[in-house]
Amino acid sequence: MNLRGFWYSLLRWPVRWLTRFEVIVDAPEDAETKATDTVYVMRSNSVADLLVAQRALEKKGLADPRSPLRIGNTELPRVMLLAEAEPDSSRQAIDEFHQLLEFHRQHPDCNIQVLPLGLFWGRKPGQERREGQTMVADVDNPGMWRKFLLVLFSGRNILVRVSRPVSLRRMTDDFGSDRRIAQKLTRVARVHFSRMRHAVAGPKLTGRDQVIRELLATPALQKAIREEAKSRKVSQQEATKTAEKYLREIAANYSETLVRVLDRFMSWMWSRIYNGIEVSGGDTLRKLAQAGHEVIYVPCHRSHMDYLLLSYVIYKEGLVPPHIAAGVNLNFFPVGSLFRRGGAFFIRRSFRGNKLYSAVFREYLCRLFQKGYPVKYFTEGGRSRTGRLLQPKTGMIAMTVQGMLRDQQRPVSIVPVYLGYEHVMEVNTYLKELQGKTKEKESMFQVLKTVRKLRNFGHGYVNFGEPLNLGDALDQIQPQWRDCMTRGAEEPARPKWLTPTVNVLAEHIMQRINDAGALNSVNLTALALLSAEHHALTKEELVAQLSLYTSLLREVPYSETATVLEGDGERLWELAQTIDKFSVKSDSMGEVVHVDGANAIAMTYYRNNIIHMMIVPALVASFAIANKRFTTAAAADFIAELLPMLKAELFISHEQDDVQVWVAALLEEFAAQQLIEAHSGGWQVAERESRAYFQLRLLARGSSETLQRYAIVLELLQQAQPISRHDLEQHSTTLAERLSDMHGISAPEFFDKKVLSTFVATLKALDYIVVTEEGDLAADERVGILSDKVDEMLDTAVLQTIRQSVRRLLD
Repeated sequence: MNLRGFWYSLLRWPVRWLTRFEVIVDAPEDAETKATDTVYVMRSNSVADLLVAQRALEKKGLADPRSPLRIGNTELPRVMLLAEAEPDSSRQAIDEFHQLLEFHRQHPDCNIQVLPLGLFWGRKPGQERREGQTMVADVDNPGMWRKFLLVLFSGRNILVRVSRPVSLRRMTDDFGSDRRIAQKLTRVARVHFSRMRHAVAGPKLTGRDQVIRELLATPALQKAIREEAKSRKVSQQEATKTAEKYLREIAANYSETLVRVLDRFMSWMWSRIYNGIEVSGGDTLRKLAQAGHEVIYVPCHRSHMDYLLLSYVIYKEGLVPPHIAAGVNLNFFPVGSLFRRGGAFFIRRSFRGNKLYSAVFREYLCRLFQKGYPVKYFTEGGRSRTGRLLQPKTGMIAMTVQGMLRDQQRPVSIVPVYLGYEHVMEVNTYLKELQGKTKEKESMFQVLKTVRKLRNFGHGYVNFGEPLNLGDALDQIQPQWRDCMTRGAEEPARPKWLTPTVNVLAEHIMQRINDAGALNSVNLTALALLSAEHHALTKEELVAQLSLYTSLLREVPYSETATVLEGDGERLWELAQTIDKFSVKSDSMGEVVHVDGANAIAMTYYRNNIIHMMIVPALVASFAIANKRFTTAAAADFIAELLPMLKAELFISHEQDDVQVWVAALLEEFAAQQLIEAHSGGWQVAERESRAYFQLRLLARGSSETLQRYAIVLELLQQAQPISRHDLEQHSTTLAERLSDMHGISAPEFFDKKVLSTFVATLKALDYIVVTEEGDLAADERVGILSDKVDEMLDTAVLQTIRQSVRRLLD
């Protein structure tokens, strides 16, 4: 037995007892290519690393790194080492790569895959000016005694990262097999490991006090301080103290140690309050980070849980948690300090009238980008009280673009994130606020009160959407944007194109958040019951409707990044029952499921999380019922006319060019579900007394509130013109409230002035509304045509209420 074998045998069981690991294996890009064998590339020749790697790879069903690799008559080690401190290992790796490439050249059927394998003992990035503490920080080859300390102090927090495989067959076919290619592979592997370390642990940290000192000395802040002193007529020293105060209010104080403790605590907590956390798109994140991108996470904002859940998921995906833009209202004792050490930096709700604060915050954010820290911010500005996405606040996006103009070297990718829950703990509070109750100020008492309410919250959903490469997006929207870039620390001027460009970017981001939507048992059940008369269905009707919803969105997916919970209607109902949100009554004929009272209002929140995914299928169903017999072209024309309004209200990403194919696919699926049938070159709905007709009508009622809001505004425009925009919006709100009371519409957003205002603004942008010389609004002739089409979709009683109420209001 050689010396290495001796140490391996001696340390095997102690290392097993002292270590605990998590392993993440990236999915191959080309799953169809079959590998004939596997080799690994590692940075460290440590026996402890090899022992941990062996267990991790065995857990994932991968080849044992200690087993030899046989190619022809030659036996090679299965692990190639790239130890940074040992030049010989680099030369040996080049020789081994060259040998493998030559073997592939000689044997066309051979395809050995190379797997980069990284082990991280803790995730401490170290300090920028002084190297991190080796007993708790990952190092390549720390020596025997330091490795002993690593095993002892960081052995319970090991991350094993297995990157995407590299096919040597493809490398040989594309680039040949000479030694130069082997050298290039070795260099690429070194860069890969460097980027992996950055993605997992983040850039080296700088002390908070030092960050503040450095920022205060930047030319941009020095200029802002001088302008502040001049405008406020105070000394420069006093203005500097104000800037420092702002920085101390804003700046994070990231601590990997706290993050590691929180990881343990969160793992414990999530396992008790959630039945599981479903994550989609993690591979995309790791690919971006591995490619050296500056990653900016932009999630929707449903709950205070968002801060913790998203950072926890990112950490579990093998990446460094982001610095988080948190509202300054969360900076209260002792939570503020904990958030700060978890990476939170605090932001005021408004910068208006405070140029110095704006300059300080912008400079701090640019520093995060330039240093390579991932960042997370919420474009909605606050938590959604209705379950829909709010109109975006564009300040953070504008600062991100301005950061690009500061000669940002690394590519910047904005990652939209959809967060979904089967239970949001603040929903009842949201409803009270929508009814006029003043929002409670965050405090430690409120936190303790919330903790007492922690219980079974069902499942949580974190879907990472399609990344938006900011540089590429700017190239398309504003091709000359690079002309405005500055070099060094000089602050760029605010270009004229910034605001319109940021508005377009914000819209794309919100659409991609909704594209990554997650359909779950609670929001689908809420949709079905709220669409039913008196909010009640038999169990059989509910199960059938749930099956219809999921079949529709599996066969005609809303987007590539959206997810639909696995299982049929029966399975979904079983999951929904575990959350205890729905009432079930039994009689001699079976079970009836219903929601009523305040619970029905609360259910609108969960339905609204996914209404953007269901609104077009519902509108197509409404069109079918209203017309009885129709063509695909007629249905598509109707949807195309409404699409701009839907896009503005619900951030739907589909374009006009997609409508014909989208509607055709939906109608084909309706036919497959026997809701409609082919008739004389078109379609006709099922018999009125049939179960299929009932399902189609229930699906259609998912669009009824949207159509009723549109009908109110269109009717007012026709009957009251000319009318001021203020009166139009005010009257629309009054009528919506009346309709809600008379017909039992429980959704708070039904009479939300902001939603109605968005519809009015869209009509104006599309020239349905003409502005008179006096500044009032007058209806274009197309308003009457659109109004008639919408009215056809409404129940007769609802339509009559709208028309009578408009006449009474205007008399």
